[in-house]
Amino acid sequence: MSGEWTEVPFDVHLEHAGMRVDAFLAARLHRYSRMEVRRLVSEGRVLLRGRAVKPAARVAQGETVLVRYPRRREEPARYASLPVIHRDAELLAVAKPADLICHPTDRVVANTVVSVLAAQFPGERLHLVHRLDRETSGTLLLARSREAARALVEAFTRGEVRKEYLALCAGRFPLPRLRVELPLGREGGDIKVRQTVRLDAADGLELGDDEPIQEAVTEFERLETDGRASLVLARPKTGRLHQIRVHLAALGCPVLGDKLYTGEGEGYLKAVRKELVAEDLRALGAPRQMLHAFRLRLRHPAGGKELTLSAPLPDDFRACADSLGLRIPKGDSQGE
Repeated sequence: MSGEWTEVPFDVHLEHAGMRVDAFLAARLHRYSRMEVRRLVSEGRVLLRGRAVKPAARVAQGETVLVRYPRRREEPARYASLPVIHRDAELLAVAKPADLICHPTDRVVANTVVSVLAAQFPGERLHLVHRLDRETSGTLLLARSREAARALVEAFTRGEVRKEYLALCAGRFPLPRLRVELPLGREGGDIKVRQTVRLDAADGLELGDDEPIQEAVTEFERLETDGRASLVLARPKTGRLHQIRVHLAALGCPVLGDKLYTGEGEGYLKAVRKELVAEDLRALGAPRQMLHAFRLRLRHPAGGKELTLSAPLPDDFRACADSLGLRIPKGDSQGE
C-alpha cells in the first residue's frame, strides 16, 4: 500500500499462465466485467513487472499482477490472528472464520485472511493456493515459498488434492449418494458474481471470451435428514466458483443461509443494500451460508508424505444442526 492507493496482489498460477492480463483479471475479479477490467488497465491501475500494462500483455506462472484501488475507510480488523491447523517449513494451514474474505479487494483490506496473516506472521511471504467463499468457514491452505505454491496449485489443478465439505441444506437431499455433473457459467443477470448451471454449452466448455462455461463435478453423500433440511458431505472433483452451492441449488436444496443462491438472489441484493432484516435471515434458515471446508487430503510438496488437514466445525454450524435435530457424525465433525 502506498499513498492514497491500495495495491491488491493477484498471483499467476499454472491454470492462468499465458493469458492476456485483462482476461486473467476478469477471471479473478468476479464483480468486474471484461470491459470494466479494461478500464482499470487503461487508467494505469494494473501493474505487471513493476509498470503499467496494456490489455494484451501476457502473464506468466509465478508472476504477480497488482491492481491499484483508491484507499477507502473501513472498519478495524476483527481478528488479530487465525487458528493454525498445521505449520511446517513449506506449508501453513489455518481455520478460516466465516466472516473473512481471502484476498484484499477494492473495498476490504484489513478484514481479509491475507492481511490478518501478514500481521500474525510479519515478514513472511505467504501464498494462497486456493480460496474459500466469504461466508464459508474451514480449512485454508497457504504455501510459505513460491516453489511450494507452484507445486500445490498444480496439485489442485490436477485434482490431486481431495476436498471435503459439510453443508446444511434446505429440504430432503434426494438420494443417499449422488454424483452431479453439471457445467457452470455466469448467469448474466444483474448480479455479476452469480453462477448458474449452463446446459447450453456447445461441445462442452466455451461460449466466447466473456462467457466461459466450465465442466463441474461434485459427489454428494446424505448424512442426515429430517425432510425439512439435510446434512450432506460434498466432495468437489473440480474447483469452480461457487460449485457446491450452485449444484445444491440446482437440486432444489440450497445451502441454508445462502443469500446468493436461495431463490433469485433477493437476500444477496438486500445485503448489498444493507436492507437485510431478521425476518429475511429466518427465511434463509441461517444468518450465513452453512458450508464448512472441513478436510483436505494431499501429498506434501516436499517429500510426498500424505497429509490430512481438518478444521473443527464452528459453533454456529453446530448450533444450526442442533436446532434442526441433525446429528453430526463424530468423524465428519473433526475430519478424523
